Amino acid sequence: MTPTDLAALIRAAATDVLNGRGLGADALPVEIDAEIDIIRPRNPAHGDYATSIALRTATRVGVPPRELAGWLADDLGARAAIATAEVAGPGFVNLRLVSAARGALVGEVLAAGASYGADPTAVAALTDRLAALDMSATLVDAIGVDAARYALIRSSADTAPAFDVALLASPTSDNPAYHVRYTHARLSALARHAADLGMPAGSRYELLEQPAEDELVRALGGYPFAVRVAAQRGQPHRVPRHLETVATACERVEADCRVLPMGDEPITELYRARLALALAARQVLANGLALLGVSAPERM
Repeated sequence: MTPTDLAALIRAAATDVLNGRGLGADALPVEIDAEIDIIRPRNPAHGDYATSIALRTATRVGVPPRELAGWLADDLGARAAIATAEVAGPGFVNLRLVSAARGALVGEVLAAGASYGADPTAVAALTDRLAALDMSATLVDAIGVDAARYALIRSSADTAPAFDVALLASPTSDNPAYHVRYTHARLSALARHAADLGMPAGSRYELLEQPAEDELVRALGGYPFAVRVAAQRGQPHRVPRHLETVATACERVEADCRVLPMGDEPITELYRARLALALAARQVLANGLALLGVSAPERM
């Protein structure tokens, strides 16, 4: 389930709640946006997503926000894709998806391919903004065009930043550009190894239940949001920084959840599901790097 799908579900639930209580669904914000009204809580213990739609609607219908949030949570909690729905704060609703709905995002990324997260309006706005980048020839000569471009976009400074050239030239995970591009190359190598084993990606996404797997799925689901907010707020640095979140989550999966079988170990559905997750992560990194105008190497 993508954030867009979840937003449609939340709107449908809110419509049912308001109409069922004779309040009228026309009170719902007409400008509600799937990626803006739905956020990822910083603390995973608070759920997979949170929505503020009750807060934004309550005053229009004359109901306390937490009361409206409670009605909405009761309705959403009874829907098949939602594991739990809880009221939080002044009127937020925290949502946790069932494992099958959460993991299904992997298949949606793979099906969308290069178009995942590529909202036309956001992409056009970011492309126009990035076209105006003025890269220092000295920096390009020192670290290469890809690293220089990545570093410049990643900087949120309003004035010309002072770069640590030694760091940006180093092949370590402390170098953000190297970290993201190397993770893409490592995932590409994993895909080649899987092909050598005759191991196709699977679709039993409900098997992806480990915390590290969930963290990576969350990061993949947040990519379209990062792109749209970057465009809407004129903050392109949000895209590379989100790619770094994806790359770090990939490392945790690699450390905690073996993707490929070893020796004579059978190829199980869990391994195939993890391969699909790895391929989805590679796709998101490729999409983000392409948006930034930075190459996504297959080998490094």
